[in-house]
This record gives sequence, structure tokens and C-alpha cells, in this order.
Amino acid sequence: MSGARQLINPYPEYTEEPSEVISSQREAKTRRMPATLKIFLVAACCVVVSVLYLQQQITSYHLNVELGYLQQQVKELEQQNDYLMLHLEAERSLPKIEEIARRELGMIDPELSISLVVDQLQEVDSDGQGRWLAQESSADSPGFLASLTTWLNKAFPLGGVEAGTLRRK
Repeated sequence: MSGARQLINPYPEYTEEPSEVISSQREAKTRRMPATLKIFLVAACCVVVSVLYLQQQITSYHLNVELGYLQQQVKELEQQNDYLMLHLEAERSLPKIEEIARRELGMIDPELSISLVVDQLQEVDSDGQGRWLAQESSADSPGFLASLTTWLNKAFPLGGVEAGTLRRK
């Protein structure tokens, strides 16, 4: 029987050129995630987003508190600066400077002071001494202080002005 079977070929030979190469491998099965895993991942994402949002809100709150504190410091420093500027202007004023000059430096107003002008040329007696020395020598008993003054005036001739010898013009 094998001869009879060979004669009859139930499948005729197909002679067409294949256009594509068909792979003999099976297509990979697509794996599907379980529904519980999907729910868990979505819940985890929501938790992460909410934690990040809360952290941002807390940071924003702390920065707002610090901003308020810094604004209060700025206001205090501006008030202190204004006070110091007013104090500086008060210290720079002419009446204040005049008061300090009078009190601490002992200065006086030029309009209230009296100036005394002494002639530079004085009469010289024939013996070479000034008029004040000549008057002292003619006194009866000059005394100890007067003789000491006379001796110092002769030793250190610095001008020797005596009260009562100046003339007013």
C-alpha cells in the first residue's frame, strides 16, 4: 500500500515565494498587572504627591513667619535711623555747637569780650629801666614780694606790666 499512497498526493505542491520571513518563535505573551498592584501604585503616588504638597506648605508658612519677623526688624531699624538722623541734626545745629564750645572748651562770644590794646612803644627812663621799675625803686620800703617781683622782672624781662600803669586812649 505504500506504493499506492505515493502515487496519490492529496496536497499539491505549492510554489509561491514567501514575501516575508515568518519567525518560528511565538509571540511573547503580554503580562497583565494584577488590579491590587495597580491600586497600590496609584495610592503610593497620591501619598508622595500629598507629602510633597504638605512639605511645600510648611516651608511656605515658615518663610512667611520669617518674612514678618524681618519686616518688623526693618521697621525698628528705620525708626532708629530716623531718630539718629534727628539727633545728628540737633547735634550739628549752631546753638548746640556754641553750647559745647562755651561749656567744654571755655570759649566766649566775641561780642561780649573786652579787648585791651597796649602800646608796643613804652617810655624808657634814662637809666635803661622801664617806667614801672623806676616807680618801684622810688618807694620807701617796697616789701618782700615787691622786691622778689623786681628781681624776677630784671632776671627775666618778659614785658613787666603792672596794674595802674596802662593808659586808656
